[in-house]
Amino acid sequence: MSARVLLPVVLVVAAATAGVGVLAREAYHRPAGAPNEQIALPSSSSPVPPGDQPGSGDVQLSIDASQHPDGARVREVLQQFFDAINSHDYEQWTKTVTAHRVSQTPKFRWLSDYESSRDGTILVHRVETVTQGRLRVLMTFTSTQDVAKAPAELQADCIHWRVVYPVQEERGALRVDLGAEGSASQFTPC
Repeated sequence: MSARVLLPVVLVVAAATAGVGVLAREAYHRPAGAPNEQIALPSSSSPVPPGDQPGSGDVQLSIDASQHPDGARVREVLQQFFDAINSHDYEQWTKTVTAHRVSQTPKFRWLSDYESSRDGTILVHRVETVTQGRLRVLMTFTSTQDVAKAPAELQADCIHWRVVYPVQEERGALRVDLGAEGSASQFTPC
């Protein structure tokens, strides 16, 4: 092939490649979260000093979680869920969980379990769609509580949790559910 033919072919291929790259970037570009979402950037996740545990009660989303179509709704229900725990308000908590979970958690037991709990440093790392109307939420948070109310496996007054919460669409809203997803909690002392 002569240089006169080769140069235009190379230019056309280069232009087409650049055009495909721009189109691919636009197709795979995820929209930024809404301005009112609480998004935690990697640089903002500094440890909370021991005296300030459990940290802020504000639920934050990772960039990945904020880009899930239900990210904002997940943050909203989890904020209400943790606010209810932190204020020891069973009635409010029942509005954030599924009817099945309420039926498995009598008020007297819930009040006893959470009477000294405070949760903070809450970060949703990932939201995954399991089925239509059901999500899996991977998150971390810190709890402080009386040692007597800590899990039997870790008697500590401050615990870092890594959990997976199943979240289910119910009565037109997302609700925190019970399920196998939530049975794999991991925890370490602060």
